[in-house]
Amino acid sequence: MIDGTELRRRVSAILPEIVELRHALHRIPETHFQERETSAVIRARLAGSAVELLPPLLETDVIGLLRGASDGRCILLRADMDGLPVQERTGAAWRSAHPGRSHACGHDGHMAMLLGAARVLEGLADRLSGSVRFVFQPAEEERCGGKALIEKGLLDIAPRPQIAFALHGWVGLPVGAVSSAPGPAMAAADTFRITVRGRGGHAALPHLTADPVVAAAQIVTGLQSVVSRSVDPLESAVLSIARIAGGSTSNVIPDEVVLEGTTRYFDQSLQILLSQRMQRIVSGICAAFGCEFDLVYEPGYVPLVNHGPAVDMARGVVTALLGPRTWVSDHARTMGAEDFAFYLDRVPGALLRLGLGESWPPLHAAGFDFNDDAIETGIVTLVGLALEFCGR
Repeated sequence: MIDGTELRRRVSAILPEIVELRHALHRIPETHFQERETSAVIRARLAGSAVELLPPLLETDVIGLLRGASDGRCILLRADMDGLPVQERTGAAWRSAHPGRSHACGHDGHMAMLLGAARVLEGLADRLSGSVRFVFQPAEEERCGGKALIEKGLLDIAPRPQIAFALHGWVGLPVGAVSSAPGPAMAAADTFRITVRGRGGHAALPHLTADPVVAAAQIVTGLQSVVSRSVDPLESAVLSIARIAGGSTSNVIPDEVVLEGTTRYFDQSLQILLSQRMQRIVSGICAAFGCEFDLVYEPGYVPLVNHGPAVDMARGVVTALLGPRTWVSDHARTMGAEDFAFYLDRVPGALLRLGLGESWPPLHAAGFDFNDDAIETGIVTLVGLALEFCGR
């Protein structure tokens, strides 16, 4: 593997350009499958380089391949591209130019670091025996863009990757720290929609109605028993109601109330248990209140499970290039979801957390902005992983 001092020198030489690029990407956040301006910027940066650009599989994705000096193994490095429907309130000079949208999850930083890694690896291609596949993926936040790419054949394109890594900026870790651990790291995430249909009427005459509001209230309370009374206390699961909609005025009981929410878990077998228990509870409550219902349960993200040998490899790379203090072994699981999980279902690999600071504004918040001080560590890590796996 390359000497850490040499690699940091190469990264430092392009760092101002990559930070400027990150700011440019931050200004143009686009939500799921609308990342046209973003993908155009990425393609323009890679055009004319040694990275071969493939035709898009989902219109807004960007997939590139850097071939080494000889044939060998292939590593996949992924960055997500989409922003969030969140109005930015950072006050940064490079703040979002798109009202109601922002890069509140740091995907601008992820893209910039992967482009920086491509730039550095291009100058080190003669040290590669094999190839590096760069994947800039749309729709991570919604619609499972990673799953859609894989269904379109991303992982079957030759040369097929034997290992996959992604970096994600992480609040709560020291700036520039890198962390991962084998096993489940992020939860599965499903969604549900419950439509309670009753018989509306005058709010002063509730005895003449079948009130869906009262039934919906009981459903909210009843569903809180699903995890506490149906899931093994040694397991982890979440069931949250996140939206309630019904009625239009204060003196009319509506005909219908809609509840929407999410379930989270690490053990895939819990999906069936949770959905079945929800069905029973909603059915019983609606029957008691003379209402009917529809419950639509939609499977979403699968659990993200890091592979032990990939984590060990990442630890070795980070400690060798950046020092042992850079690696943090305390890697708590989170009920957040990540569609890099679909890659790890098919290819060994790991999601690595990149520290943005212990007191940095939280992800998905209006005041969040990626910490530029972490970018150098991210690029060094990505380049180091490629050289370790495909180095001559």
